Amino acid sequence: MQVPVEWLKELVDIDVSVEELAHRLTMAGVSVERIFNPFASGKIVSAIVVGTRPHPNAERLKVCKVFDGSAYHTTITSDMNVKENCLVAIAYPGTMFADGTEVRQVNIRDVLSEVVMCSLQELGLEEKSDHVYLIDEDLEVGVDLIQHWKLNEPVLDLDITPNRPDCLGIIGVAREVAVLLNKKLKLPEPKVEIFNEPAEKFVSVQIEDVEGCPRYCAAYVRSSKVKDSPLWMKRRLMACGVRPINNIVDASNYVMLLTGHPVHVFDYSKVKHGRIVVRCAKKDEQVVLLDEKMYRLTGIETLITDGDNILAVGGVMGARDSGVTQSTEELLLEVAYFNPVRIRRTCKALNIKSDASHRFERGVDPNDADYVMNLLIHTIQQVAGGVSAKGLVDVYPRRIERKSVMLRREKLRKVLGIDVPDNEVFRILESLGMEVRTTQDGWTTLVPTHRPDISIEEDLIEEVGRIFGYDKVQSEAPRILASAGGWSDHQKFRRSIKQLVRSCGFNEVVNLSFCKSSIVKELTKQEPLMLSNPMVEDMDSLRPSLLFGLIDCVAYNIRRQNRDVKFFEIAKVYGLKDGELFEREKLGMIASGKLEEDDYTDTRSVSLLWLKGVIEEIGRHLNLNFEFEPATIDWLTPGRRAFIYVNNQQVGYFGMLNRSFNEVYDFKGEVYFAELDLQILYENVNTVRAIVTPAPFPYVRRDISLLLPMGSRAGDILKFLKKSHEFVENVGVSDVYTGKGLAENTISVTFYVIYRAPDRSLTDEEVNEIFENTIKNVEEAFNVRRRF
Repeated sequence: MQVPVEWLKELVDIDVSVEELAHRLTMAGVSVERIFNPFASGKIVSAIVVGTRPHPNAERLKVCKVFDGSAYHTTITSDMNVKENCLVAIAYPGTMFADGTEVRQVNIRDVLSEVVMCSLQELGLEEKSDHVYLIDEDLEVGVDLIQHWKLNEPVLDLDITPNRPDCLGIIGVAREVAVLLNKKLKLPEPKVEIFNEPAEKFVSVQIEDVEGCPRYCAAYVRSSKVKDSPLWMKRRLMACGVRPINNIVDASNYVMLLTGHPVHVFDYSKVKHGRIVVRCAKKDEQVVLLDEKMYRLTGIETLITDGDNILAVGGVMGARDSGVTQSTEELLLEVAYFNPVRIRRTCKALNIKSDASHRFERGVDPNDADYVMNLLIHTIQQVAGGVSAKGLVDVYPRRIERKSVMLRREKLRKVLGIDVPDNEVFRILESLGMEVRTTQDGWTTLVPTHRPDISIEEDLIEEVGRIFGYDKVQSEAPRILASAGGWSDHQKFRRSIKQLVRSCGFNEVVNLSFCKSSIVKELTKQEPLMLSNPMVEDMDSLRPSLLFGLIDCVAYNIRRQNRDVKFFEIAKVYGLKDGELFEREKLGMIASGKLEEDDYTDTRSVSLLWLKGVIEEIGRHLNLNFEFEPATIDWLTPGRRAFIYVNNQQVGYFGMLNRSFNEVYDFKGEVYFAELDLQILYENVNTVRAIVTPAPFPYVRRDISLLLPMGSRAGDILKFLKKSHEFVENVGVSDVYTGKGLAENTISVTFYVIYRAPDRSLTDEEVNEIFENTIKNVEEAFNVRRRF
């Protein structure tokens, strides 16, 4: 929600800085994400065109001389509508347009353009402009247009939580500001011009789907003219992130932004007999909406019709054939209240989102329809003219009453831990729009219907606490009985795992338990557990793996040039096994980029063997001997993937993510991922490390390079070498070579074997004989040969 500060100032006397205002709102729970200016900045003034001539070297350009009240300037334009005596806005060098372009003097085919004549798009007042803006106001030459048009006023970008639909309107935010600054809220007072005939003569309303639409309010306006909106309205709409269209549509959007209550305007000539019938959709009905798309209805939608034709999907979007056009002169206005649950289900079924549905599905005020309607009529008359029929057609078959909630003084003190003065509690609740009556034990409140989030005593306590200031609550360490059990063994184990992974260079992250099902299905072919009522579309299922939260973290960092990352997370994953829901705690690790980004002498990058070494290091500290076998996981890269076993039990897997992840998350580079089952690790951990007495006799080492076919498993040869003789103490790989001198599809791997006898020193002759026999057996068993 983008809120222009200058619009707030119309409703509240703000006597603090914008930064202080943003801080207070954020501390009160209305988070301000940023303060920004969406318009042009710099030096822009009004100037008159005193002369024009064709460009000497370009047929489609015109050279203009403009006067800004103190000096003459030359400028070049392709807009042939610019003529002498036109009043225009000129931008001087150094000015920044709304899209970030800086104005500079430029030589265009041997003619110097010193300033730029601005379009509304460049000023940030339109999304798309084809012409220089010709000022139609009665302005003097040389007026500072940044100041005059209030283009220097900041805008607050608010993150409104789903439980605060009242703050999806300027009035709702202004109410918060008023109570925080202890000021009075000044609501707009609409004045409506009417003609002496009742609205019932032109409009009738019948609600058949009362559950979907408990209230519907309609009005009739005639003699309005569809045209461009005035500049002040365009400025406020663009500041709020809404594209101006025409004065009628813009007026409806303006009222929605002001009140938080969506409204709709129909072309009266397209509504048969001015009749409105609100009914439930029939399954497989079809309608083309304003986005020019055909929708097949499911039967749960609430429809606005004229008895024969569909005029709109209620609370979501109007139909294409009922909208306002340039020839429209008569209007039928709608202000309604729709069931939030039905709107949410409709949007999900039709896969459609709109500004209206965003507000309706969170809950608008059902009892402000008459005020919103009068405000809509007033705004339309401001920008389009016209007169309204007397009265409104207001059908309200199922009235929604205000809730009465008791707030006890003792409960308030106990929950907040501080004493809030009685007069301050009364002021806060009353300023938030509640009717408050003081009783012996506390306060009885009637909660306004624009606050559907307040229903119990704790909600009122939260309101008092956030406005009074949580920073006034004294910090106090929690009191724990000495007999408390402390950390469990499993908690201690989890803590030790975190310390181990951190020591390997990983940073811990904490992600939500949800993920996007379509991504899971596309990349891993898994079927995640779907949520029946997800809060957002991108989190519609429970995660089957920690991968999806971790890869989001990697992609987020890489897009911001932080390419060397190592993250881990310990959390639960969810799935179905034999039809039963299960959850398992897992350790997930993900890494990409260089191993040591701060050491320019270290050019190594994250690799499969490095990640395998991290896993083995964890195993050494847990006294576990991990074994690795080739994996069959499709979304890991073949040849770079393996299952992890401990005591013949699969504990996890690791490998390199395939290229599909790079395409979906839009980043380059290799990414390696590992996931281990924490419960299995805990069940197999050896808490007591075996004491190994240093051997009294020296070891003898032998190395051999073998030529293996590409894709061979060196691990099988290592296992063979390990079991080849009783004197073998350790085996391993010391080198891998590919390149010049080797046959195609062949790789050279150097193995080492360490021999040691427990009771004597081995001789070279004895070891050579054992080793030679072993290598012959390896060559026969694995069909490989030595590299000479």
